Amino acid sequence: MKTIKKILVANRGEIAVRVMRTASAMGIKTVAVFSDADANALFVSKGDEAIAIGGTHASESYLNQDKIIAAAKLSGADAIHPGYGFLSENAGFSKRCKDEGIIFIGPAAEVIQVMGSKIGAKEIMKKAGVPVVPGYNGEDQTAERFKKEAEIIGFPVLLKASAGGGGKGMRIVHKADELDAAIEGASREALKSFSDGSLLMEKYFSSAKHIEFQIFGDEHGNYTHLFERECSLQRRYQKVIEESPSPTLSADLRKKMGDAAVAAARSIKYTNAGTVEFILDKEGNFYFLEVNTRLQVEHPVTEETTGLDLVQLQIEVAQGLALTVSSESITQHGHSIQCRVCAEDPENNFFPATGDILYWSEPALTGLRYDSGVKSGSKIDVYYDSLIAKVISYADTRTAAISRMYNALDKMSILGINSNKDFLKELLQNKSFVDGTFDTKLIEREYSNYKNVADENSTDEMAIAATLYHWNKQRANEAFPHSLNGWRNIFYQAQFYELELTGSKIKVEYRYTGQQKFEIKIGDKSLQAELVSTCGHTVNCIINAHRKNYVIAVNGNDLFVHHPDKGTFRFAQVPRFVEPGSAVVKGGYVSPMPGEIVRVLVKPGEHVKSGKGLLVMSSMKMETTIEAHTDGEVEEVFVAEKAFVEANTVLLKMKS
Repeated sequence: MKTIKKILVANRGEIAVRVMRTASAMGIKTVAVFSDADANALFVSKGDEAIAIGGTHASESYLNQDKIIAAAKLSGADAIHPGYGFLSENAGFSKRCKDEGIIFIGPAAEVIQVMGSKIGAKEIMKKAGVPVVPGYNGEDQTAERFKKEAEIIGFPVLLKASAGGGGKGMRIVHKADELDAAIEGASREALKSFSDGSLLMEKYFSSAKHIEFQIFGDEHGNYTHLFERECSLQRRYQKVIEESPSPTLSADLRKKMGDAAVAAARSIKYTNAGTVEFILDKEGNFYFLEVNTRLQVEHPVTEETTGLDLVQLQIEVAQGLALTVSSESITQHGHSIQCRVCAEDPENNFFPATGDILYWSEPALTGLRYDSGVKSGSKIDVYYDSLIAKVISYADTRTAAISRMYNALDKMSILGINSNKDFLKELLQNKSFVDGTFDTKLIEREYSNYKNVADENSTDEMAIAATLYHWNKQRANEAFPHSLNGWRNIFYQAQFYELELTGSKIKVEYRYTGQQKFEIKIGDKSLQAELVSTCGHTVNCIINAHRKNYVIAVNGNDLFVHHPDKGTFRFAQVPRFVEPGSAVVKGGYVSPMPGEIVRVLVKPGEHVKSGKGLLVMSSMKMETTIEAHTDGEVEEVFVAEKAFVEANTVLLKMKS
């Protein structure tokens, strides 16, 4: 047995916090490493010690093996936990840790190597008797060969990066003339994400389920699964909501898939934690997709339903201990659901969002767990993944677990950046999610034009709460001991506070009548309001005899309001005296998000057709192509490749 006394966590955000929590509970000290961009991040303070490794890009910090190994040696760490992402599935890093005398908390390098290639993994699974998706995984990577194989497989097909996962380097191809562009884009993205541009091609299922089984192996030849996770709610191949057990599987199908997962683990002599992913079609046929040789983002739902701590099991196996659990000895109890809270804008094609979290609140509720890597004041940068926290609910039944999750998201406050929190609430109420019939295409099919819209009364309520918040802030800043706010020579002349929401202006006229009470007028409505109390960002007020809590934060002209029933909305404060602003460039194309310019596809003077790609941007590991929306001529390009731009930056100018 090898003894681990100190673990360096070679990761960031919520997973670093999660690993440190278990290690500390086991009496093991932890070391955080952090980039320049993460100097003030929450996880840095959670380690017993922390080491700066510089840089902002992952390639300069969390993917730099030399810096990670040097930090481990400097701190005297016995082991490195890679978390998920970054170096967690890097066979070279696993081997290097071993060569340096450092325990790698994960599979052996040989296992990562063989499973790191989806092409090789499929061949191994075929030999082990595990059903695989029809496809092509040959060494010939020419477009001509892919076209021939696609005709054999039958369209639509799915291109995938051989060396990675997480939706990077994936493209759906519906017909032959789309293949060239799809291969070029997928290969480039795969090369950037995994340093390997090779691709494989599989039959694409337009309607299917994504089911994965948690596996574990040890150095003593023991292999087991810890049941399944339902991961079919996805967007851009990224999981959004996961749960366990799956509402789809019968006991018989669960056993067959579980046995196949264990067979997969045994065929490669798997050690430590991993996941075998399957696709399940409408007829109940399942096919092997891949083995993720690491801990998964969604592991908490397995923990909640089995009572096991998977990070603890990882550490024990890494020390050479034998597994004390098996598929036969483990039983599941109740139901658990996990929602991934991401910094992104569901109303704008799920583009990543950046900025400062002005206020963050996790409500303490029965049956709820939060794995988060942020706090009030945290900064969300463009350099890393958009996942900022996970909310996990547990209850005796699936229905109760859904209710608890909805209540938690309803009460949770995230102000200052766009997030998918309210969109997650919508998904929880979707009929096909509630009855368990949903598939991987649900979001794409039903939410392409998602908008979180408040009714008129709720909008008025938020505007009034914001007005009282603004009034109270002004009063606090006054030099006089008593408020004169609202006072005019003409007593009946009211003050006003003006906001804008999705292009519509809301003018709140108010007159202070004493004792924290106000007469309010919005349009042709006359209302009575009373400011009961304010505490930090929370405003408790009574509007026409109805008392509620609102949470408010302000950043410049942006004002964020969390409504207790409708979710979070971003208003713009309309200044009384308009200042000259920057002019909009006629014919200009602006950046829909902050990010890096990966490729410039056109040059000045070039004539382009509507739909042609103009630039390729990358933000939070997601590539987006900016396309021409009309025919025209490129007049001027304002950005260059590798440049970083903010959202709404003018990228180029076209003339028709």
